[in-house]
Amino acid sequence: MQAVEVVHEGRPLVAGTPEELLGLLIDGYAEQPDEGSRFRARVGLALRARRDVQTLLNAGELFDDNSREEIGILLERSNEPVTPAEWHSAVPLVLVASFYAPAGDLAPPRVSAPGQVWWIDPSTAAALLETLHRVRWLDVVSLGSAAGTGSETYRNLGDNGSAGYWWRSVP
Repeated sequence: MQAVEVVHEGRPLVAGTPEELLGLLIDGYAEQPDEGSRFRARVGLALRARRDVQTLLNAGELFDDNSREEIGILLERSNEPVTPAEWHSAVPLVLVASFYAPAGDLAPPRVSAPGQVWWIDPSTAAALLETLHRVRWLDVVSLGSAAGTGSETYRNLGDNGSAGYWWRSVP
């Protein structure tokens, strides 16, 4: 079995499974008694990562092309899910998927150009690691065969492609 390997805050972390790797990232994760407790711990990490990534995306923005509502949403630091009907800001909006349909009760925002929504999915350990990689909170080197993806290594497509987005300027 190939190891699960990520780089987080400049240090490599290696474990046998995605669950074991989350035990290195989340205090007390390995001691959680059931899947419900582990899921809540994954949601907690996803919310922390959402705040971190959104803060980095906001850094240096002048928000000249944003509405007051968009600015308020971008600067929101609470753990409460935001519920814009539509997202069209050039600054990507980072959301935790478990709050929005189909997993949760909230309707996901519609997206219109140049808007982007970056999703963090804490539904499973492997999904969380993969989506944390996509939003650039950590770098997945390998999810190994333990992730259940059928591949032996995680497909890192490079500086921009791994996240599925390309930086673009707003006219």
